[in-house]
Amino acid sequence: MFPSLSGAAKSGIFIAGVLLISLTTAGVFGGLILAVSPLLMTLLMMFVVTRDGYSRAGWRTIGVTRLGLKWWPVTLLATAGVSALTYTAVVALGAASFSVAPGAGADLLSLCISGPILAFAEEIGWRGYLQSHLAPRIGHPWSWIVVGAVWVCWHLPYILFTPYYHTDGNRVLVLLLFTGSVFAFSILFGVLRERSGSVWVAVLAHFGHNAAFAWIGSDLITTNRPVLVEEYLAGDTGLFVLLGTALSAALLLVQRGRAARRQPVAAVTGG
Repeated sequence: MFPSLSGAAKSGIFIAGVLLISLTTAGVFGGLILAVSPLLMTLLMMFVVTRDGYSRAGWRTIGVTRLGLKWWPVTLLATAGVSALTYTAVVALGAASFSVAPGAGADLLSLCISGPILAFAEEIGWRGYLQSHLAPRIGHPWSWIVVGAVWVCWHLPYILFTPYYHTDGNRVLVLLLFTGSVFAFSILFGVLRERSGSVWVAVLAHFGHNAAFAWIGSDLITTNRPVLVEEYLAGDTGLFVLLGTALSAALLLVQRGRAARRQPVAAVTGG
């Protein structure tokens, strides 16, 4: 339809579309349409609004053609590893105790089947389509911030207008922790996407976090203070998660800076 759209125009249309879907479908089918809306908007942009989806270059741009395998271990450490550490911390503080539920194995298997699909449905839009078209225009760091802001806004109808997500605890505090954590995730996932050149690394990061906190929180610990543990300290976006994710992102940014400083030297010595 519009084969020569700029990256800024593509980004703007994507953002408008995904936020409109979120606002109008948050309560439909338990939020399923909202959950896959980044994927739906990516397909719409790739095959209908533009012609990018009909060429390999279009898919290369959004990071689909590279697996980024060497980044998978650090990705799991920075996501699933951080979740495990946050629950270890709440146990150490006496707010919870470790206890393996009878169905823990089956739950983990279920998460490993559904989790990657849902993570892909989001990340193909956030770190695949949107970040890839924003970064050449505004630079990588600002693209992580903009994607983070859109990501927060996209979640808000699901949080505010449905009974499915972050319904417990003080609403203001929960939203503050959620917003801070999502921005930290956006920077972490964004750095991983940039450094690896692969959207699959971002998918793994998203899945690693979601699966770890869901499985550990429901099958490996017990607590008589669930709001404190799951909303304020650990869980999806508790304080310890925010701090651990921010630290992981900071370490990767330091490594990114060092790699950037080494590149000119390598170019000179190799030339």
